[in-house]
Amino acid sequence: MAPADRALPPALLAGFFARGYPRAVRRFVLGTAGHVDHGKTTLVRALTGIDTDRLPEEKRRGITIELGFAPWKLDDGMEVSIIDVPGHRRLVHTMIAGAIGMEVVMLVVAADEGVMPQTREHVAACELLGVRRAVVVVTKMDRVGEELARLAGDEAVELLAGRMQAEVVLCSARTGEGLDAVRDAVRRALTALPPPAAAPRARLGVDRVFSVRGAGTVVTGTLVEGKIPLGGPLFVVGTGRAGERSAEGEVHRTSARGLHIHDRAVDVAEAPTRLALNLAGLPLESVHRGDLVTDDPSVVPTRRIDVSLRATAPVRSGMSVSVYIGTARSSGKLDLLGEPLDDGRRLARLRLADALAVVGGDRFVLRGSDVDGPAGAVLGGGEVLDARPPQSLRKRGRAARLAVLEALFLATREPQAVMRALALESSPRPLLRDALLSRFSLPAAELERAADKLGDKGELARIKRLGWVPRAALVELAVEARGLVVAHQKKNPLDRGMVLETLRARLAARAGAEAAEEIIKLAASKSGSVAGEPIVVEGDVVRAPQVAAASASGALGVVGAALTALEKAQLKGLTEFGVKEASGASPKEVKAILAKLVREGHAIHAGELWFFRADIDGLRTKVKEHLDKQGRMSIADFKDLSGLGRRQAIPLLELFDREGVTRREADDSRVRGK
Repeated sequence: MAPADRALPPALLAGFFARGYPRAVRRFVLGTAGHVDHGKTTLVRALTGIDTDRLPEEKRRGITIELGFAPWKLDDGMEVSIIDVPGHRRLVHTMIAGAIGMEVVMLVVAADEGVMPQTREHVAACELLGVRRAVVVVTKMDRVGEELARLAGDEAVELLAGRMQAEVVLCSARTGEGLDAVRDAVRRALTALPPPAAAPRARLGVDRVFSVRGAGTVVTGTLVEGKIPLGGPLFVVGTGRAGERSAEGEVHRTSARGLHIHDRAVDVAEAPTRLALNLAGLPLESVHRGDLVTDDPSVVPTRRIDVSLRATAPVRSGMSVSVYIGTARSSGKLDLLGEPLDDGRRLARLRLADALAVVGGDRFVLRGSDVDGPAGAVLGGGEVLDARPPQSLRKRGRAARLAVLEALFLATREPQAVMRALALESSPRPLLRDALLSRFSLPAAELERAADKLGDKGELARIKRLGWVPRAALVELAVEARGLVVAHQKKNPLDRGMVLETLRARLAARAGAEAAEEIIKLAASKSGSVAGEPIVVEGDVVRAPQVAAASASGALGVVGAALTALEKAQLKGLTEFGVKEASGASPKEVKAILAKLVREGHAIHAGELWFFRADIDGLRTKVKEHLDKQGRMSIADFKDLSGLGRRQAIPLLELFDREGVTRREADDSRVRGK
């Protein structure tokens, strides 16, 4: 930014942080629009006494290059922030940045030239940005007769027909003729505006950045919604430092160190108004035009947005476009989605080269470098439906995405349809509650209420405080969970059941960890909507009782053979191979059989051997009796007592040590354990 653009006007510097407490007034934002050299800046100076051309180059060339600003007190109850925009065709990007937040536009048309190319392009941009009321000011009427001036006004009204409500006023800024009529017309247009709607967040698009000695970084912009209190926490969201743009953008924490509305410091700034904002602890190079200042931590930079597009010139998928949102702009690619809607608008995706701060509901303008149509280089514009859409647009994902966007396009009639479509798109993973914040063209609170109503109808299931999933998807996964448990037990009839963590991990891979818990609960319930018998969760395993019983009955033969073999082996025990030989089971089955016998208390495992439990219980009793009488037992004593060799004696002594029946001494003898 040029040094001259970083300097505050003298009046602003003089009282930048002086406290002032004006009585309550209603503030408005009024903008100019129109062809170069039609007298926009001259008209503003005549109405306010302020020359909005502040740069030396503007003075030298006699045209507006940067945005200009002026306060205008219409009466005691109305204070207006005027945004004066450049009219040159090469500066339309600056004009669009200034048009953000305009409630009424003064369309300036020179009486001696009438409607010109930039008149048309400015009108197209204002309309696409949502401006619906205009005051057509026909200037320079001192150069021509009243009849020609009125013809110029009629031509402008014809241009605005069906686009904006408009009133025509004739004036001469040079002689002062008609200026009172301009004031009255503007007052009527502003008074007709509805009161500002309640806003979920504060938002200010940065259009100037500079530094003030002793204060630090200051930004200016139009506070388009919400309010900012002095000292309140804020976030600066954008593409990152100029020249070092981050691919994913950056978010900086800061706070409102100072607030200034024109030449007066205030404790609270409320939209709509122009605002100078001193940012605490943020270096000048961290902020630039196009960034967004907000108090909403959910606003993050995005490089793709889904929109409803009204084209004013031919468009096609894959074409390169310039995208204007707020005070920011980026090059991008256009993808058209689906067929044209009933009113001719298109659903589309914009892939941005730079990550921009975008909120659902934002208005945007598209321009093309090789376009020269009735609206100049303007291709169209519209509304952001989804500021952070999913990346994939292939196959099933594309159809689900179209359903979401169509529901959002008709959201004023049926917000429940939006939540239904969003939940289906996210399924089987939950639609996260946090994903609703600042993302869609509908408020998050309204979408949450719609989700609650769908929950009451049984269409959506709430996953704790995390979000929602279609109940049908939850039921389908509960059926799948029962099937997984049944399949496991049929394949592994000797297992206690399926390991709970294994089932949880399988379901979490499909639906997320939180949803997996709800699915297991549903699968274990007696819900008639879930096919199959309920599963049972027992500690760290989950099983299907009827399948387990049927499978186990078919395996009793090999289990019984193994148990008989252990009983016959007595204290000599058996290895896994010995059990395999005795039962005829496969190696994998042997492991399951022995685990089952140990688990059910029929066998004991020591070292590489398995023993019949009753034999070990008898030997344990003998050991205790020996120690009670003798006080000490050597390995030789144990061999004599049990009749075993070293192969069995050592693992059994170690087993009794672990159980606390015996305690090993330094000479390998044993004494009674504690």
